[in-house]
Amino acid sequence: MSKRIAGPEIERLIQLLAKVPGLGPRSARRAALHLIKKKEQLLQPLAAAMGEAVDKVRICSTCGNVDTSDPCMICTDSRRDAGTLIVVEDVSDLWALERAAAMNVRYHVLGGTLSPLDGIGPE
Repeated sequence: MSKRIAGPEIERLIQLLAKVPGLGPRSARRAALHLIKKKEQLLQPLAAAMGEAVDKVRICSTCGNVDTSDPCMICTDSRRDAGTLIVVEDVSDLWALERAAAMNVRYHVLGGTLSPLDGIGPE
């Protein structure tokens, strides 16, 4: 059992940060300490941004992208090639393709992996 070194609010912040992909307990502790030390510059704006995200972020009912509008900005962009649809496993894949600016197409997010050989098909 690890010794508690901070109040429950700080411990909860560390525990929640440790759930972020790429952050383990030690990294979460360092991140929490950094946020707390920079309360006005980082912690308060981050808390406000997260509150806004909770209120405004939606899943696009057309493609499955994450945005603040439904349909999302990609689906409402009339300049995109409506004749081409790229199917991706996750929103992170869609965002990676968009950052690469390789194509100006529409997408569909599966939200998981299909594997017919393993009996995993569309629901």
